[in-house]
Amino acid sequence: MKRMHLMRTITLLLCAILIMLSFTACSKPVESPAPAETPQEEPQEATEKTPEDFTGTLTFWHFNNDEGPKLAEAFMAKYPNVVVETQITADTDLAYQNKITSAIRAGSGMPDVFAAENAFVKRFVNLPGGYANISAAPYHAETLVGRNIPYTVDIGKDNSGNIKALSWQACPGGVGYKRDLALEYLGTDNPDEIAAMLSTPEKILETARNLKQASNGKVKLFVGTEDLYKIYVGSRTQPWVKDNKLMIDPKMMEFVDIAKTLREEGLEGGIRQWTPAWSAAVADDEHVAYAIPTWAIQWVVAVNAGDEAEAGRWGIATPIPYYEGGTWAGVSEQSQNKELAWEFVKFLATDADHLRDWAKATGDFVNHLDIVDELMNDSDFVNKTVDQNTYQVYGPMVDKIDGGLITQYDDQMRVAFLNIMQTYLAGNINKEEFLQEFKDQIQADITDLIIE
Repeated sequence: MKRMHLMRTITLLLCAILIMLSFTACSKPVESPAPAETPQEEPQEATEKTPEDFTGTLTFWHFNNDEGPKLAEAFMAKYPNVVVETQITADTDLAYQNKITSAIRAGSGMPDVFAAENAFVKRFVNLPGGYANISAAPYHAETLVGRNIPYTVDIGKDNSGNIKALSWQACPGGVGYKRDLALEYLGTDNPDEIAAMLSTPEKILETARNLKQASNGKVKLFVGTEDLYKIYVGSRTQPWVKDNKLMIDPKMMEFVDIAKTLREEGLEGGIRQWTPAWSAAVADDEHVAYAIPTWAIQWVVAVNAGDEAEAGRWGIATPIPYYEGGTWAGVSEQSQNKELAWEFVKFLATDADHLRDWAKATGDFVNHLDIVDELMNDSDFVNKTVDQNTYQVYGPMVDKIDGGLITQYDDQMRVAFLNIMQTYLAGNINKEEFLQEFKDQIQADITDLIIE
C-alpha cells in the first residue's frame, strides 16, 4: 500500500511540473524596455564645387610661350578666383627638361602643374617624383577620359599603366602642299589626288621626278628629308625600344633608302627642320611639301606664310597615316595644392566646353571625341590657311594611331638617327656604316639597352 501511495504521489508531482512548464512555454516573455534611440543626423550629400568656389594660386611650367599662357588664361576665365602663374622655359639644348629633372632630383622647386611634349613625356611619366599618379584616389582619372582619343590617354601612362598626364590635343599628320605649285607642275591641287601621288615610296619618287622635270629643276617636292622622316617614324608598327631591346622598324630602313634617292637625284631641298631656312621656305615658290600634323598648320605654315597665311594657298593631303607631336600636363608630386592643380589638368583635357572653344579659337585638333564629331560635321568650320575643315581631314586617322609606339627614349633616337643620316646623305659613309654608327651612338647614350 505504501508503495502504491508513493508511486501515486510521484505521478501527481510530475503532472504538476509538466503543467507548469506548459504555461511557461505559452506565456509571452516580458520584454525589457528598449533603450531610448539617440536622434541621428541625416547624412549630408557632398556638394560639388563650382568654378567660383576654387581659390588660390597655381604655378604652371610650360616650354612654349605661344601656348602656355593661353591655357592659363582660359582656365582663369572660368575660375575667376584662381591665379595661374605661368613660367616658360624653351627646351633649347634641353633647358626645359633639365630644369624639371633638377627640381625632381632636388626634391623641391617644382611647380603645381607642368607640361611635357610628345618627345619626352614618356620619360617624365616614368620618372619617380615627377608626376602624381592620377589613376589613384582622389583623382580617378580613368572615370573622366572615356571620351578622350585613346592613344592620347595611353601616352600619358607610365610603364605600370597608371595615368600620370593628360593631353588636350590629338596630332594625326598629313602632307601640307602649296596648291598653286601643285596645280602648275602636277596638274592638280585636289587633296585626294595629291594623296594618291604620295601613297607609296615608288609614287613619291615618281611624283618628285615629274615635278622636277615639269619645273625644269626649279621646284623640289619636299623641303628636306627630315620632313619625310616625321611621316615614316610616325607610321611605324614597332617602338624604338621593346623589352629593353633596340628595335629598328622596317619603315625606318625604307626611309633611309628613299631619302638617299631623293638626295642623290636632287628631288628635295636638303634643308634641316627648324632652321631659319626651313621656316623661310614656307613662303617660297621652290618647295612644294612639308610634313604637317594638326598643330603645324598654325605653328609652321601660318606663322611663316606672311600675307598669305589666310589665303588658302596651302592644302592638306593624307596619303600615309602617321602622327607627330602633342603636349601633356599633370599634377606635380611636389605640389602643395593638388586639388586645385588637378582641377586645372581636368579642365585642360576633359572640359568639353573649353575644348570646343579652344578648337575654334586656335584651330587646334582637340582630343575629345564628341567635339571631333561635332566639328567634322560643322560646314562653317573651315581653316583659312588650308581652306579645308581640318577635322574632316585629320579625323578619320585618329583611331589608326598607336600610342604604344612612344617610349622614353624617342628624343635620343631622333637626334642620333637624323644626325648620322646627314653623314650618310652626304656620301661619307655607306648604309651599313650608318646603321653601325647609329647603334654605337645609342649604346653610348643608353648603356643598359640591348643592341644586336
